[in-house]
Amino acid sequence: MKRYSIILVAATLLSACTSSNVKLSGRFTGCDKQNIYLEKVSPGRQSVVDSVTTDEKGNFTFRVKLADKQPEIYNLRYNGELIPLLLSPGERVKLSSVGNIVQNYTVSGSEGSEEMRQLKMILSEGATRLDSIMTAYTKASEAERPALAKMYADAYYKAKREHIEFIVSNPGSLAALYGLYQRFPNDNTLFNGESDLVYYKLVADSVEANYPDSPYLKALQQQISAAEQGNSVIQMINDKIAATTVRYPDVELPDMYGKKHRLSALDGKVILLDFWSAASSDSKLNNAELKKWYAEAAERGFEVYQVSVDDSKALWVTTVQNQKLPWITVCDFKGGSGIAVMAYNVQSVPTNFLIDRQGNIAGKDLYGAALRDKVFQLLN
Repeated sequence: MKRYSIILVAATLLSACTSSNVKLSGRFTGCDKQNIYLEKVSPGRQSVVDSVTTDEKGNFTFRVKLADKQPEIYNLRYNGELIPLLLSPGERVKLSSVGNIVQNYTVSGSEGSEEMRQLKMILSEGATRLDSIMTAYTKASEAERPALAKMYADAYYKAKREHIEFIVSNPGSLAALYGLYQRFPNDNTLFNGESDLVYYKLVADSVEANYPDSPYLKALQQQISAAEQGNSVIQMINDKIAATTVRYPDVELPDMYGKKHRLSALDGKVILLDFWSAASSDSKLNNAELKKWYAEAAERGFEVYQVSVDDSKALWVTTVQNQKLPWITVCDFKGGSGIAVMAYNVQSVPTNFLIDRQGNIAGKDLYGAALRDKVFQLLN
């Protein structure tokens, strides 16, 4: 009987070690009764696979089953912020944070997720520094701007070097592969030119030794193969950027789910860049008027990029949902100090800018019939 028990315990332990199940739990202090979303990152797409509500102490638990019993990449989304995770079979992962979750969180029980945290810190700290300098630049005088531009360039290349150093130092980890595709603000490519494919090959060769059947590896190898045949994915991206240089200040802001939308991604369409507030009755009336003809115009190449100047997420989200706004609506909750507000020198709301297909600002503060007539004129 005793011998049987020992065998049973050993079998149980072996099963746990080879299990494809992962337990992900944590505590975000001060975040009681809040929704947290788990998003699976697959090659070419991301999808929410589960969600939970924290208890009164901020505790939460997810149970994840990895499809092929090998490491997979996930994102944990909370309050518009994202925590990247690299989960391996059998792990018991714990997250904890107090205050600013993304800046202060810790992770245990997962070596891969700790590597992702280190990468996240490099990108987050670099982005915060760049955003701070850009904010100062928009407020600076012409005499002050050259020094700030140099400061921005220095900070950018420092952060980029740290990013590349992480990738080179962890080539066999899927965290390094994930890092190949991360970007800083206003940075469309991590590397420039086909010569930098050496980094992609380094990661691919190292990951193949550890995870030869990983779907992430296969996607990377396809990109490298295309580059070696003279159709570099990196070059194609650079060509697209060159072909879509815009004549207006570009911005990138998150929607209510935390997904970021770049204004220039709409290049080639007639764009209404609309600044509004959920607290403004005029803004809500303009929304109602715009909805009457939006669908007809959208079918012909029109899109709305609506920037809220609110600092209350609850008010903004409630208004967007109640009005069932069908277009892109984003907010950084910085009110009048938001980067988009300053870039366009918005003094009050509602304010809008109409951008034609060539990227020219073709109108400002047009509403009602005047806006509709101008939009359809540009669409013809």
